[in-house]
Amino acid sequence: MKKLILAGLSLGLIMACQNQGKRYTQESPEIETYKKVIKAYEDQDWGSFAMHYADTAMIANNVTEDKAISLDEFIESNKEDASLFTSWYFVDAKDEFEMVTTDKGETWVNYWGLWQGILKTDGNIYDIPAHITVQFVDGKIVKEFGYWDVSPLLLNPNNIVVIDQLYKAFSAGEIPKVLELMDENIVWNEAEGNAYADGNPYIGPEAVLNGVFARVGSEYEFFNLQDIELHNMRDNQVLATLRYDAKHNNGNSFNAQVAHLWTLSDAKITAFQQYVDTKKLHDATGN
Repeated sequence: MKKLILAGLSLGLIMACQNQGKRYTQESPEIETYKKVIKAYEDQDWGSFAMHYADTAMIANNVTEDKAISLDEFIESNKEDASLFTSWYFVDAKDEFEMVTTDKGETWVNYWGLWQGILKTDGNIYDIPAHITVQFVDGKIVKEFGYWDVSPLLLNPNNIVVIDQLYKAFSAGEIPKVLELMDENIVWNEAEGNAYADGNPYIGPEAVLNGVFARVGSEYEFFNLQDIELHNMRDNQVLATLRYDAKHNNGNSFNAQVAHLWTLSDAKITAFQQYVDTKKLHDATGN
């Protein structure tokens, strides 16, 4: 009897250890399912992608859970993101998967990987480490949390190069070069209160040439840009802080603090907004 009791205890301990071992694994149907999710994402096969999520799945990537979005919203967001890239994928050699069962009995798959994408605007390859954790219920993903740093994509260093070229061309009097840097449908706005705002918005390089540059050339003895500093911004924008040093044909001079906000797409300037001390301009020009 004693041996039977000991044998029973031993069997119970073995089974407990086996059950405990199953709380962590690197091979499971859920892991294989998430590999299919990644493959569908890389192929932009959103129909196959959606098959692995519950209809009520909530996705919270780089946000808190209270700001989670639905599966449909997630797919639409992915489609919008995909339009910005020539291609994207996760590097297979960097993939790491694990599945854990929590004390509450929840099943989670953790994924660590290296995302690579080629941005259309500059042709550069961007490497972004990512960690994603997903909860499975009955073989479907019901929750997803993702964490990665998107700042390299939001700050395009080539934009500053374009705006720097523009200011150098303007200072050298190379107006055709300035116009070449503009998108054919550029939207140009002078500061409210500036006399040249009478044509806002100027649409296209020709309108900017005739409505702004030609008037500056005919109304000023000189119009110089000083102390230019460029600041890379999010959403393909560049902020320039500078000063206008100018002398009007009426003999009055002024030195004014200025800011220019530029927006770019595919290395072309699509929008411009001027901010300037318009009172100082008015006092000097009478306009």
